[in-house]
Parts: sequence; structure tokens; C-alpha cells
Amino acid sequence: MPELNSSVPKLNEKWVIVIHMKLSNLKSKEFRPTQLWMCLLVMVVLAMNACTTLQSLGSAEDLDAAQAESELSGDLLYELLVGEFAGNAGDMALAVESYDRAALITNDARVAARATYIAVYSEQYEKALDLLKRWETLDPTDADIARMYATTYLKLGQPVSAATYIQSILDGVEDNGHEKALAVKRLLAKESNVEDGLIVLDTLNTSGPENQHMLILQARYAAQLEKFDDALILLDRVLEIDPKQADVHIIKAQILAAQGKQEQAMALVALVLLEQPENDHLRLQYARMLVEQRQFHQAKAQFNLLLKNDPQNADILLSMGLLDIETGELDEAAKHLKHLVEIGQKEDISNYYLGRIAQNREEHKIAISYYLKVKSGDYLFDSKLRIAGLFARLGKVDEGLRQLEVLAEKQTSWSHRVRVYLAQGEILASKQRYAEALEMYSRALQQKPDDADLLYARALIAEKVDRIDITEADLLKLLSAQPENANALNALGYTLADRTERLEEARDYIKRAAELVPDDPAILDSLGWVSYRLGNMQDALKWLGMAFEKLEDAEIAAHYGEVLWKTNRKAEAEKVWNIGLENNAEHPVLLETMKRLKD
Repeated sequence: MPELNSSVPKLNEKWVIVIHMKLSNLKSKEFRPTQLWMCLLVMVVLAMNACTTLQSLGSAEDLDAAQAESELSGDLLYELLVGEFAGNAGDMALAVESYDRAALITNDARVAARATYIAVYSEQYEKALDLLKRWETLDPTDADIARMYATTYLKLGQPVSAATYIQSILDGVEDNGHEKALAVKRLLAKESNVEDGLIVLDTLNTSGPENQHMLILQARYAAQLEKFDDALILLDRVLEIDPKQADVHIIKAQILAAQGKQEQAMALVALVLLEQPENDHLRLQYARMLVEQRQFHQAKAQFNLLLKNDPQNADILLSMGLLDIETGELDEAAKHLKHLVEIGQKEDISNYYLGRIAQNREEHKIAISYYLKVKSGDYLFDSKLRIAGLFARLGKVDEGLRQLEVLAEKQTSWSHRVRVYLAQGEILASKQRYAEALEMYSRALQQKPDDADLLYARALIAEKVDRIDITEADLLKLLSAQPENANALNALGYTLADRTERLEEARDYIKRAAELVPDDPAILDSLGWVSYRLGNMQDALKWLGMAFEKLEDAEIAAHYGEVLWKTNRKAEAEKVWNIGLENNAEHPVLLETMKRLKD
């Protein structure tokens, strides 16, 4: 081991005894051996630092004085050691207390600085202010002092005081408005809430020179607090400085949209775009706004212009592909998505939607091949669900179910696991394997008995195997937790109306569902069916006619046709049934109804 410089003050026996006695006061703390060695290391480092300080002094007389002072620094060493050990052990109150005393013992600004940082870290902000004053007295030129004052005042909820020191920080930043705004943005994002941040920005922009970047930042903060009119006034001030700032117009449009003024927002962007037709950033924002307003064809026109300027832009290609899917232009969508795969961009999402397109066309094997190419990301789980479902559609039901069982076992997310169980139930129900589905849902509910989705799914399946008791119990349990669940109310009401004589009770449940969702065709169908069961034929025709007009579903067709048939409107009934058969030629309720009434 190299020999220490002979001028390093020795750790005499007195120091060792003092340190041992004072450390023993930390009875509630248990120090590991490595921490004790660290203690000795810190002592050595401090002694070496003292040596460096002594050697930097000029005269022998000064050296003797400094050496005398160092002989009296046992308390300082002790406070520093206790402060470090306490902080390491998590006792921040003791760490601050020890460093506070250390800062008073020595004239070393570095100790005051460290004490300040520890006080801020431990959220003792009033103490931090006291230590900052000590630090500032010892080294008034240290640039970090202003930042620490700003941070401390922000933490204390005193934004106006913080603004004074933030301004002094900005005075030291090169005369660049963007850099100054960026510095403030970073500080506020880390140390302040939005309300106080807005006060700071208002103070800076009111007292300091006009900085368009700072005004934009203040406008964003105002918008976050929904002070939209104030934000717009600030942005107009920016546009007075530079009317061509496209980003400012975009922000204005976003604020107008947040106020519900979508048409005004879009008109603003469209107008600026006429003046700046080469501004692709602005055009992209306009295209996205059109998508939000579901003006898909107009949006595609804008994306096409963007694509001409940048034909390999992956974001634009993907947007075009998804828009084509929305507008039903699947060939065009496939072209854009395949191009993305060819250039190695956004392959997972592209393959997923190529699979969706193939599945929509009932090209099941091709769809599976695309889903298998999804390797990671948000679409991997859904791809695996769809693969299993497609295996079932191809006749490999047990293989699809086996894949879902494996997928469920791998899920750590309960919401994902529930989706797998629901997919299993759908496959079993589609093959009329209702008893197996009921058993599977019951096993799943053992893991989480109150899961709303599983209770609802089991209730519907239980009805298929005549376990009305389970149906009613599950729906009532669900409604006890979610009394305004319209689907559960409707399902319970319809089941009672269709399978029991508790018709008045059934109507009450269905009416409650209708109050929550007045135009839902399934609920209108239930209203019609309970009216029919109660013998109110006119009400039955009214509600069922409204339901069928909204949705030409096979089961609604069965109910509507039955009431028409019973009221001697048999030709109309036949017409309604035929429409239902066109949509689902194998629907069991429709087929049973037609057979029962015609035979």
C-alpha cells in the first residue's frame, strides 16, 4: 500500500474514541461491515483533502494555522461521517441534521452545497433555504446556487420567488430565445406543478424581454389548465412578432378544437395552408384533423399530397393504409401495407392489418400467415387470439382451443387472460358446445369471482343449457356492482320475458335499460318481445319494427316476424324472415320460429 503523505493529519486516538462513541448513538441503525470500511475510507479521503488544502497555503505561518485548525476538525469529520451513514441507511432527518452542523463548523462551501442538496432531496425545504444562505455567503459566484433557490421555492409553492432566480439563470444563457424557453421548460417539468409553472411563466414574460418561445410555453401551460382564451391571446402576441409560425397556428387550432370549435380550427389551418402550401408539417396536422372529424376522403387527399413529396415515409404510408381500410378500399390498403413490409418499416402493424383484410375476405389461411408474421408489440396478442379463432373456423376447433389454453397460461395481465377466456367461449358457443363453455367460464371465475365480463358471458351461456338460476344469479351479482349496466339489465329482462312468467319484472329491467340506452336495437327488440309476451301487440310491433329498422339481425327478424304472423300479416312476416335468413341462414332462433309457426 503506498505510504500516505506525512503532512496528512493523523487520526489520533481521541478522534477514534469520539467517532466510536457518537456512532454508537445510532442504536436503531444496523451497519454492515462494508459500511464501516466505507467510514474509514471517507475519513482517509477527507484527510487527503485536508492535506491538499494545507499544501495550497502560502506561508509557513499560514500552514501552522491551517494545521492547528485541522487538528480541531474531529467534530467536522464526525458530522460528515454520520451524515453519510444516516443518508445511506435512509435516515434523512439525521443526515440533514448532521450536515447542517457540519456546514456551520467549516468555511468550505462544498460542505454547505452538499448539505443543501441533501435537505432538498429529503424535502426539508425550509432548512434548504437556510443552508443556501450559508452556501451563498461562502461562495456567492457558484452558478448552481440560483438553480437550487429556484428549485426550493418551487417545491415550497412560491413560484413568484422562484421566478426571480430563474430569471437570473436565464441571464446566463446565451441570447437565444429557444434555449431559454427550453431551460425553463425542463426546470418546470421536473420541479413544478402546472399551476405554479403558469405563474412562473407569466412573471417571466411580464417582467422580462418579450420572448416568443416563452410566450408559446406559457400558452401551452394555460391550455393544460383549460384557460383557453388566455392561451389564444398569448399565441396572437406571438403571431404579431412572426405571423408565419406554422406551429403556432397548429397550437391555436388544437385549442379551438379543445373548445369544441372544430370547424373554426380546421378553417384556420386550411387558411394558413393556402399561404404556405409547401409546409408539410402543417398539411400533416390538417390531414389528422380531418381524420378526427371522420372526413376520411378529404384526409386521404391531403395524405396523397404528402406521399408525393415523401413516397417512402412510413407514417404517411401507414396512415394511407388505415384510411383505405376505413373507406373500404381494401386493395389500396393492402398495397400501402405491403409496401411498408417490403421496405422493412412498421412490419408488425402492417402484417396485422393485412391479416385483418384477408380475414374480412374470409381468406382464413392467408390471414393466419400474416398474423404469424407479427412478432412483437401491441398487435402480437390480438394476432394470436385471431389465429386460434381462424383455426376453429377452418374446422380445427380443438387445435384453436388448445392454442388459447396455452396463451391464457402465459398471460400475466388479468385483462388479457379474460380476453382469452372470452375467445374460448365464443368458439365453443359457435359450435353449440354450451356445457363446455359453461364449465370453462366457471373455472375462470374461480380465479376472480367478481369479474364483470366473465359473469356476463357465463350468464348468457347458462341460459343455453337451461340453467336460468345461474343466469339470474350472475346478472344480479353484476348489477349489484354496476346498477346502470344496460347490457346486464337487458339480458336479465329478456331472459325473464322469454323463459319465465315473471313478465312485469322483466319489463321493469328492460325499461331501465332503455332509459340508459334509448336507441339500442337489442334493447328495442327486448321491449317488443316482452310487450308481445304481455299481449300488447301494437306496442310489440312498434318496438320490433324500430329494432329491425336499425339492425336487420336474424334474431330480431325472428321476433318481428312472429308478431307479424300472429297479427295475420303473414306476407310481411315472410319478407322479414327472408331478410334475416340472408344475414344468417343458420340462426337457430330464426329457424325454430319459422318451423314452429309454419308447421
